[in-house]
Amino acid sequence: MALALIVAGCGRSVNGVDQAGKTQLAPDLYGCPDLSGTYAFPPPGAKGVSYRGSMLEEFPIEWGNRVPASQIRGLTIRRVEPGAYEFRFMVEDTRVVQHLALIREFYKPRYRELYHLLQAPQRDAFIAREGEAAHAKRVAELGPPAEIVRTLRAGTDMICRDGWIELPRAYTKPIRLTLGEDRSILGESREISTVGITVWCGDGCKDLPIPTGTYTGTLRWPRDDAQRPWRVQDLAARSLLERPIDEIEAEVARREAEQARSDADRFLAADDIRGRLEGLAPAGTVVETVEVRGGEVHVRYTAPTADVDTLLNRVAGVGGNGAATGPQRVQRIVTSGRFHVRSVEFVLTDSPMVLRSEATASMGNASGEDPASGMAVLSAAPSAAVAGSAPANAPGPATTANAAGSQLPPAGYADPLAIQRRVGRLFPAGCRVVDVRYGGERVTLTGQAETHRCVSDGMRALDAAQSRPELLSIVRESNDSHRFEILIVPSALTAK
Repeated sequence: MALALIVAGCGRSVNGVDQAGKTQLAPDLYGCPDLSGTYAFPPPGAKGVSYRGSMLEEFPIEWGNRVPASQIRGLTIRRVEPGAYEFRFMVEDTRVVQHLALIREFYKPRYRELYHLLQAPQRDAFIAREGEAAHAKRVAELGPPAEIVRTLRAGTDMICRDGWIELPRAYTKPIRLTLGEDRSILGESREISTVGITVWCGDGCKDLPIPTGTYTGTLRWPRDDAQRPWRVQDLAARSLLERPIDEIEAEVARREAEQARSDADRFLAADDIRGRLEGLAPAGTVVETVEVRGGEVHVRYTAPTADVDTLLNRVAGVGGNGAATGPQRVQRIVTSGRFHVRSVEFVLTDSPMVLRSEATASMGNASGEDPASGMAVLSAAPSAAVAGSAPANAPGPATTANAAGSQLPPAGYADPLAIQRRVGRLFPAGCRVVDVRYGGERVTLTGQAETHRCVSDGMRALDAAQSRPELLSIVRESNDSHRFEILIVPSALTAK
């Protein structure tokens, strides 16, 4: 750090460190001393030389940005010819690494070339083709600037006088630099002492500096031959290199495309899954989103608080209440101001509700549970068997005076045409019931639908009529036609 030094008379000693002798100063024909060497660049102390208004205040770099003196850690000075110096200021490593990150993010082709020039295959090929010097030059061009170079010439950028160089400042007298006998750089300047007076400026209080006198500011840049600029090709720096963002993005896009293809092969389309879920949803439950992504189906719905788990339970029942075939990672969300409803989010992976595979989808009935327990059963094919009911053409166990699947109504039931007319009125346009079958104590409705939505609306109407509808199957027969089967319990709709 800069030391508080006392400048002796004639400016030839700073805190006991004398100015170098004439032989060591080796002034040229312009009277400029030889300041060649590498030095630390500590920030000025409270009573040190002020860099304000001088070339040392800040340093321009790429994209219009500037590096302040506080982010310079060292410099190398070289007398390139009589009356001319090259100052090479070394930027703090942390600032250089930040700059590298910006190149990676916003200048992707540049970073990609730099990254690969530092990896064995392309590095070795480049050096074999153009040489190590050309490789180092290209890497420096592509990498973040770790050095800021300024060339100073006597008479235009500085004045040489009595073994000192004078760097002009915009607001006050120049900064004077010379070489100390200990081979460090010594400096001095005339500074103004001020005191802050608080004044009102209309939008707040500010301190107005009032001059109270002058003092001699000093600086010392210690000789430090170990200083060297940050280099991206050094082993420690190369360990900081991350893969190019555009290559990662391309790889992620490829993986996402492959996953999307895999999802399309494995899962039904989101709209079809939504239709199935809506067919199971009780009145008041709204399926808000269905997304197929990342090898999973993500579902979100809202429901009245009393029915918050009904759809979850029905979906679980379709999967035979298995951990993998039912809802996973369930979250129930309460929204402020909407305490009468809940939002539910969950994931499906192996549920027959979402899989394309008919063999897997039929596992919804593998447990043999009675759908009358309140669990809906979903089949991928209209002929899939459902416990407690009979397929369209299969005989069932005998009941009183009729067999399951018979068109003869059991005692207390209306005839099939009457039931068909009653339930048909509950379905919206686009849906029609084409067949009614009896099985045990329940009735199976078969119909044709243009959309999943009309099936869902019909299910809600049946639920409101106390029929406890359960969707057995819904199968696409063409682009605008679906076949569905719904199971209902005895109610006013089926009564004689």
